Amino acid sequence: MLVWVTEWQVAEEHLLIAVGDFVDFTLYPANIVWLARLFGDRPAVEWQFDTYGDAVDQPSLRVQGKVDGLMSVRCRQVQTTEGLVPVTGAAKQQSVADTSGSWMRQGRFEQSETSHGADARSHHGSYENAHADDTTDLYGYILSLTVNDETDSAAEAAMK
Repeated sequence: MLVWVTEWQVAEEHLLIAVGDFVDFTLYPANIVWLARLFGDRPAVEWQFDTYGDAVDQPSLRVQGKVDGLMSVRCRQVQTTEGLVPVTGAAKQQSVADTSGSWMRQGRFEQSETSHGADARSHHGSYENAHADDTTDLYGYILSLTVNDETDSAAEAAMK
């Protein structure tokens, strides 16, 4: 399951989500119009974590699961009559270890073989931009979440 998390909410809440974490979230329908502006027709994200999601009458889904992957999402911006907006379809994703980059500005973080095993991969910290174009801004994160089937099924049944 792919889940969208907006950068400003991560920053506001100092929400630390890391690869390997187990999470218990209430999710809400993703803002498809906004995501299409960032990505065009990619990726297929249907749900988002929203700290204010319960303020609006809308469907929700309670999930528990493991964060298997985490991608920061950056996009170039352009000045329009609306103001400074993302260039449609220009978002780039980068594998990161955690979401701390939304409020912390530290050096590069890499998983070490000592603390994470021989099969560990290096990740950029979410505060870094690995793309050559440093004019991109951080818009959010996409979590790859493996959901506990029992919790997911119970939540879906409750919505019906």
